[in-house]
Amino acid sequence: MTEIDELKVIRDRENAKKKAIQDLKNEMEKQLAEKIAECNEKSKNVENQIINDYNKGLEEIKEAENKKMIDALDTQKARAQVMKIDLKEREMEEMVYETILKYIKKSD
Repeated sequence: MTEIDELKVIRDRENAKKKAIQDLKNEMEKQLAEKIAECNEKSKNVENQIINDYNKGLEEIKEAENKKMIDALDTQKARAQVMKIDLKEREMEEMVYETILKYIKKSD
């Protein structure tokens, strides 16, 4: 084998090594890209879950506040009804007293 042949063999080995390194690099980059895409997808899913949980929490708070407002309104309505009844009773008492007074004045 001549020196040129030996150099060609060495060059071919070096080229094969370079190709193997490049292939390995390409494969690693591909795997890294897949991992990045997977992590991004998981991150997006977690972000969406957080947003959904936040919105659900807000909705629950709104529902609780609405219930409190409805309860407060019902309580106020009940108080108003009681006050109306009390007023009617007082009016009736006054009417009875006035009738008794008129009766007493007439009987004198």
